[in-house]
Amino acid sequence: MHIPLLAVLIALAPLDVKVNFSDQATAPPTGYVRDFGEAYGPRSGGLTYGWVQEGTTTPLSLVGNGRNRATGADVRLDTLVHMQLPAGSAGVRTPGAWELAVPAGAYRVTAAVGDPSHTDSRHWLDVEDQNGIAAFTPSTAERHRTVTRTVTVTDGRLTLSAAGGVNTKLDYVDVTQLTTPAPSVRRTTPANRATGVPVTGAVVADLRLIAGGVAIGSLTPGSATIRRVSDGAAVPVEVATSGGGDTINVAPTTALQPDTLYRLDITSAITDTSGAPFQPYSMVFTTGSPPGGEPAFDKVVSGAGGAPYTSVAKGPDGRLYAATLTGQIRRYTINADGTLTGELIINTVRNEHGGADRTVIGLAFDPASTAAAPILWITDNQAYAGADVPEWTSRIARLSGPNLGTYTAVVTGLPRSARDHETNSLAFGPDGALYLTQGSMNAMGAPDGAWAGRPERLLSAAVLRLDPARLPATLPLDVRTEAGGGYDPYAAGAPLTLYATGVRNAYDLVWHSNGHLYAPTNGSAAGGNTPATPSPLPASCARRGYTGPQVPAITGNPQDETDYVFDVKPGRYYGHPVPARCEWVLTGGNPTAAADPFQVNAYPAGTLPDPNLDLAGIFDAGAHASADGVIEYRSAGPLQGKLMIVRYSTGQDIMTFDVGPGGALSNRTTGIAGLTGFAQPLDLVEDRANGNLYVTELGGQRITLLRRR
Repeated sequence: MHIPLLAVLIALAPLDVKVNFSDQATAPPTGYVRDFGEAYGPRSGGLTYGWVQEGTTTPLSLVGNGRNRATGADVRLDTLVHMQLPAGSAGVRTPGAWELAVPAGAYRVTAAVGDPSHTDSRHWLDVEDQNGIAAFTPSTAERHRTVTRTVTVTDGRLTLSAAGGVNTKLDYVDVTQLTTPAPSVRRTTPANRATGVPVTGAVVADLRLIAGGVAIGSLTPGSATIRRVSDGAAVPVEVATSGGGDTINVAPTTALQPDTLYRLDITSAITDTSGAPFQPYSMVFTTGSPPGGEPAFDKVVSGAGGAPYTSVAKGPDGRLYAATLTGQIRRYTINADGTLTGELIINTVRNEHGGADRTVIGLAFDPASTAAAPILWITDNQAYAGADVPEWTSRIARLSGPNLGTYTAVVTGLPRSARDHETNSLAFGPDGALYLTQGSMNAMGAPDGAWAGRPERLLSAAVLRLDPARLPATLPLDVRTEAGGGYDPYAAGAPLTLYATGVRNAYDLVWHSNGHLYAPTNGSAAGGNTPATPSPLPASCARRGYTGPQVPAITGNPQDETDYVFDVKPGRYYGHPVPARCEWVLTGGNPTAAADPFQVNAYPAGTLPDPNLDLAGIFDAGAHASADGVIEYRSAGPLQGKLMIVRYSTGQDIMTFDVGPGGALSNRTTGIAGLTGFAQPLDLVEDRANGNLYVTELGGQRITLLRRR
């Protein structure tokens, strides 16, 4: 078959289409094609475009809705098609959206709305998943508004929607295909046009990455903004990213106004680690009412600040101890009113490493500690400062002696991701063993570029159990399992063992008074890879007697994970695959054609979850919450016995869960008066002497006192 060269060149050329909307009689301007309201379908020049019913793909004719005001100015702005026709006007009153068939890819779209003769509209225009124009009421001074958006089309149709508008009038649209790959926003939480958004909430953008994660240095003031739509007033914000560099988090530093429309803009000033700028992105959202009820706590300046605090604990000496990203431990005297004074900076960890920064997260006082002789167990990680961190550089150490000046390395060779998944928190259990959370090496179980291509290790993505009574006489214990190491956590008498697996990245964990161990855990942003089950199965599968299911790999999973709280049980699996342990299925798989709990849509229907998955112990903590520090509130009152969990990203607050008699969690509650409005909070601790709380705020570099009322 002979294909004409011209047709080949047209097919290969980037799409560049200009459409003028008008009545049927008006000729389009030079370079434009005409749309006078015909239903979606083939047009001349090999194009397919036209109108569909709003919110569907059902073709809809809006012929009769075109107008030409013939003012003699720009023809593109003289002509229009009513996307929503008011009562009493001649034409079709069924609201319509406009679509253009395009190859999947990125497009720069410029569109204009308005009418040179009338101001009887409240224009809205969405371009794909982004907002272009929101609540524009024209005037004689501004009759038209033009907007440009860079969007990504994945379904073969570029869509312009006026949902929410009143008598929106579309004038023209210019569409240009972009051929240079660029990182972009996949979706946001909350979504474009969301309502009831908390006044203290953040917007988290899930990303499409091409050559590494977000460059932290590009997150400068103005690189992302939130503005009030009514007058364009800017809101002060903090711009951050996740540990994997796979989200952009934009959080107001002061409460937004209730019941108000705001616009988020992410600009191309933000780049990935290769220097490639992100495609601009814009969305709008409407806030809800402020938290109701009488606050249970008053937010008070504690007196502790000026450091990148991570975790916090109260010692047996009645003092408050705070860990930092730089390896310092800061100790404070707790005054009668709850404020903190008498800061002592303990540099024992930094001194052990020649003054280098080390990230300390886990803080757990040994049960043998006394007020006169505290013994503090810590996790000690090589700090992430924007460059890939070497593997096997995480530790467990013990600090003792006067002012905790003696450093004892207890466990070395723990796995370490290239970014900030590391050895996280510690908690002594009722059996006297030390339990710790070990982060994953990658996003979803298989190597990916955002996490430097590192595979999962035998001890990664797990809750580990260290039995101090089994430690060797000579320390430290090297637990490197691969890449030259030979530690076997399954060996009889092994001091460090796997307590539960598939726990992706739990920042913290807590033993509840009901005897259950709970671990809030960060789910992955979209774009990660999952492993395929090999054939034949590796020898690691014989240990657990695994025979299936067989699952395919997923590359660039377009579905993000929610965050979780796990009711952790010994020997059970919680959804993050680690091939070294013969774990292959991400979370709930996709067992039926119906909607399944924690379903992974990219798996074919019929993909069963891992037979060891503890589905009953998995609870939803909310998308992009970054559920981190956790406590059981012990003081008397309505919060007694509840889990209190810090949300670092979405919300930037403290949420609670009710705990049932059998350990099940329910009634996830956010927006509690007095527990909102933090700046990237990470951890919290209760002073059981009075019920006060202390919250570490990484974004504010402070510890905030929540004084109980």
